[in-house]
Amino acid sequence: MTDYRMDRTLTLGPVTLTVADLARSVRYYTQVAGFRLLDRQPQRAQLGVEGQVLVDLHEVAGAVAPPPSSPGLSHFAPLVPARADVARFTQRHLDAGLDVDPRDHVVSQSCYVTDPDGHTIEVTWACPQERWQWTDESLPIVVSTSIAVQDLLDEPGASTPAPLPAGTQMGHVQLKATDAALTRTTPFYRDLLGLEIYARLGDGFIGVGVSDYRSLLVLTDRFSPHGGTPAGPDTTRLTCVDMRLTDPEAIEALAERLTAADHPHQRAGTHLTTHDPSGNPLRFSVLSAAKPAPKTDA
Repeated sequence: MTDYRMDRTLTLGPVTLTVADLARSVRYYTQVAGFRLLDRQPQRAQLGVEGQVLVDLHEVAGAVAPPPSSPGLSHFAPLVPARADVARFTQRHLDAGLDVDPRDHVVSQSCYVTDPDGHTIEVTWACPQERWQWTDESLPIVVSTSIAVQDLLDEPGASTPAPLPAGTQMGHVQLKATDAALTRTTPFYRDLLGLEIYARLGDGFIGVGVSDYRSLLVLTDRFSPHGGTPAGPDTTRLTCVDMRLTDPEAIEALAERLTAADHPHQRAGTHLTTHDPSGNPLRFSVLSAAKPAPKTDA
């Protein structure tokens, strides 16, 4: 089974989240976080940058936060082209009187914030690979140390106001796992889905991807290593992580693999949905079938 490898064209699409007050969320994402409103419906809004949906919000009026131990989103991480973009993102939140947490991960530099529903966003810039450090396993070293806010704001170009740039894409999504030491999570992503491990921190944190030592999904058990309470339908929660492929045969191969392993999944045309061992929802689709959101002047 371990000879199988996920198609190297795999990329990330948007995360789908529920929110308690859609109008409030749209104001935050457009006026503070610097996202562009791409599509707006009565109980749904898609936001991102031109040509790229990053987050798909669905209103569940009055929804409350799930238990901290629930599987689901730890954070989603839009990847911006320049360090100055992280600085501008940070400055917008400071101007709005909101908390920021700039971090150096060696492979990247980021700023963490939370949206009005408690969903964490990490806007991140990838450091040049020649600056990376490596473990004895030949994996990139990933740490988390504070960056002085002023050091970030002193980045050339940071004082020029601008939203997230058009080149922004989804860098990675970190999910909360509920099995201690990722004993079920690791074989699911590595052996069943055929992803490569590109980051490891202790036995409770891995990053997986398909190429260039870039982790697309990160799994951590630090929130609930001994099982968690699932998020209920009336909570603000993750309902889907979109995974994009370019070859329909890759979807077929994945379906055959999940079937052979007797792992539950559903097919609908060029889409396949499944859940990881913690219950985190994943949707694989062919890129050409994932139509971009229409533009809106709203």
